[in-house]
Amino acid sequence: MRVLVCSVPLLGHLNPMLPLSWALRTEGHQVLVATGEDFAGQVLERGLPVAGLSRVDLREVMSRDRAGKPLPYTPEADRLWRSGRGWGRLGARRLTETVSLMRRWRPDLVVLDPVEFAGRLAAERLNIPWVEHGWGIRPSPEFALAAEEELEPELEQLGLHWLPRATRFLDTCSPSLQRPGEHGDPMRYIPVSGPAELPDWLDEPRQRPLVCLTFGSVLPKMRPEQMQALIKGLMDTLPALGVDVVVGIDPAAAEKLRPLPPGVVSVGWQPMEHVIPRCAVLVHYGASGMAMNAMAAGVPQVVLTVPIADAPYNARRIEAVGLGVVLPSLHLEAERVVDACRALLTEPSWKARAGEIAAEQADRPTPAEVAAEFTAAYG
Repeated sequence: MRVLVCSVPLLGHLNPMLPLSWALRTEGHQVLVATGEDFAGQVLERGLPVAGLSRVDLREVMSRDRAGKPLPYTPEADRLWRSGRGWGRLGARRLTETVSLMRRWRPDLVVLDPVEFAGRLAAERLNIPWVEHGWGIRPSPEFALAAEEELEPELEQLGLHWLPRATRFLDTCSPSLQRPGEHGDPMRYIPVSGPAELPDWLDEPRQRPLVCLTFGSVLPKMRPEQMQALIKGLMDTLPALGVDVVVGIDPAAAEKLRPLPPGVVSVGWQPMEHVIPRCAVLVHYGASGMAMNAMAAGVPQVVLTVPIADAPYNARRIEAVGLGVVLPSLHLEAERVVDACRALLTEPSWKARAGEIAAEQADRPTPAEVAAEFTAAYG
């Protein structure tokens, strides 16, 4: 069987699909990833062959319309709609070459991330079965509705009145945390971040609990001065709780945080799927990958709400099910984050609740079991 995996060129979208992709290869199937050629190196590092599509500047796609005109600022209420239309524009740009790739490679099945729209349109046009692979908490339906509005010309050309909806949704999120009413075919969430050399300190005996701060690679570039001030403040104050601190951040940003104060173990890129299970608390901004890593490890979370993609909704779900404390924004003093960490460290109910939700993953089918089922269904 030939399986084409379609991903937008971001690790947060690709990484959750890696365990199933590897499992399908182990079953003996051919797996090919279709994504931007500028992202091809990231795919190859993760052990999968890649078909490079044309380069697209994601920032430009998200901030300009099809004619290249800058899009006006929209209020918070329109954030999801604006993002969805941006993913729709990316799908429109990639549609013709994705159709050509499918005609040339002839996949038996297409697996795609929730906002990769070229793949679903191409598969629908060529009558190829396709599956939506969740990355965690299912994104707002507004993403697809906005993309559908943006893709009206392409839909009309294909003779479609609306964007095709997945007949099968692979759901990797624990049921308690998932968006209400959005449960799909279950699969166990396996944290993956990619190639990593494990640092010596990771498995050294710890006398103090470990707290991890991570804000990804995008946020420090968007708000460098604000992020640097907040992280410096937390590095100086969190160790007073009797904890060690590790900071996951872009290496260039990490250099501006040196020298490290006492109690800070490491600053820079971290092998997160290995670090988070060793932590007592994870502090992040609500990105799906970090939320799901902590969920799978049973680690309580402090979320600093930032209006990026689906992060605010992820934060609301984390708060609603008792997985952690949500703070309103990055415009706050480090002491408020310290207080939230103190609460999670000293009140056992937070750890117990995180363990309950992590345990919901235990009986879900593994990627290997899903791959075997796919073999029977599509092979």
